[in-house]
Amino acid sequence: MRALSIAWKDIRHIYRDFAALAMMLVAPLLLAAALGSAFGAGDNFALPAVHTVVVDLDLPAATGSTDRAAAERERAGSHIVEVLTSPELDDVLDTTVLESAEAARAAVDEGEADVAVIIPAGLSERLSQASAPGNEPMVVEVYKDPAVTVGPAIVSAIVGSVTQSLDGARAAASTAVELAVDVGEVDPEKLVALAGATAEAYVSAAQQTEAVSIADRGPNIAGGEDRPDPNVASQVLVGMMIFFMLFGGATAARSIIDEHRNGTLFRLFTTPTPRSMILAGKYVGVFIVVLVQSVILLLVGWLLFGARWGAIGPVIALTLAGALVASSLGLLTVSFAKTPAQAGAGSAAIFVFLGLVGGNFMGTANVEGTFASVRRFTPNGWLIEGWGEVLYGGSWGNVAVPLLASVAFSLVFFLLATWFFRRRYA
Repeated sequence: MRALSIAWKDIRHIYRDFAALAMMLVAPLLLAAALGSAFGAGDNFALPAVHTVVVDLDLPAATGSTDRAAAERERAGSHIVEVLTSPELDDVLDTTVLESAEAARAAVDEGEADVAVIIPAGLSERLSQASAPGNEPMVVEVYKDPAVTVGPAIVSAIVGSVTQSLDGARAAASTAVELAVDVGEVDPEKLVALAGATAEAYVSAAQQTEAVSIADRGPNIAGGEDRPDPNVASQVLVGMMIFFMLFGGATAARSIIDEHRNGTLFRLFTTPTPRSMILAGKYVGVFIVVLVQSVILLLVGWLLFGARWGAIGPVIALTLAGALVASSLGLLTVSFAKTPAQAGAGSAAIFVFLGLVGGNFMGTANVEGTFASVRRFTPNGWLIEGWGEVLYGGSWGNVAVPLLASVAFSLVFFLLATWFFRRRYA
């Protein structure tokens, strides 16, 4: 009871400090809201449709109406335009068909479009003559605004996918001619006709299949439920919450130094209450302050940002583990400081370093390679990894290792902080 009384006194002191409350609660919410608004408030990162213009110079030859309609359907240029204007890509591309290459380039130069796709004349004819020697490759031009990077990359990838499928017609035609020659066919007219027929059949088959499709999917997690991806604000809020919980723990722990300087701590030591009980009360107070901070942030994230935190069991476990990490590390950074200024400066330097290495400023964004390995040397990195699993539908099996790792860090920090405090107040 004495430890709880000491903890309650410290808790009331912290929650009367409006500057501390602003740092613990307002700052992470503002940062999460700002970044969430910058990258889209929906279920995932959102980019506007790429303003695209396309010019098809690969016109069919002048023939009868029936033959011309058939030729139009078989044209390679028509296939590219069909893909770029397909309803499946409406959320990605905002495509307009123009008549001339000059008009398309002017639209990009004047900022009316992000990228122009110019299909050269004679593309289909070249595909039908794939076996002829000395044919130079034809180029589908992607004319882009140099100030725009993401949009043109998307368009280039889509056009590249389509042209690769069409270029397969050349390989198919060449293979057909080679096989005909192998069986004894040497008539040039028949070989040319065979090459043309094969290329046309390949292009026609490609037009009847779905050339490009985009599937919006989250990762497959064992034991996870089929649920939408978390929105940007909730992913960012996880990183900011853990980061500012560290500051919350250090702020609450500095009450030990404040009472030491004011003399009230030594007056506590003169009472019959054991010193270990006094320190235990301080520890409990720091832990409860951080725990309440995290619960408030999670509730506000759910109410304001529509955050779907995941399965309740792992969420509670990660919240408790985060409070343990923040309170133990806050006590440790204060345990070897002599003044509040030293504690504040030392804590800030340590927390910013851990935030950079552990990935707090990236939230639960998927990372790979060296950084994914390096952040596991930090307790906050393990916590972020665990939250990332839960946000995407993970269960106990997905968060077990992050939980154990973060609790292990907390135990080490508590032991070190206790050792330093006992040396100081022995």
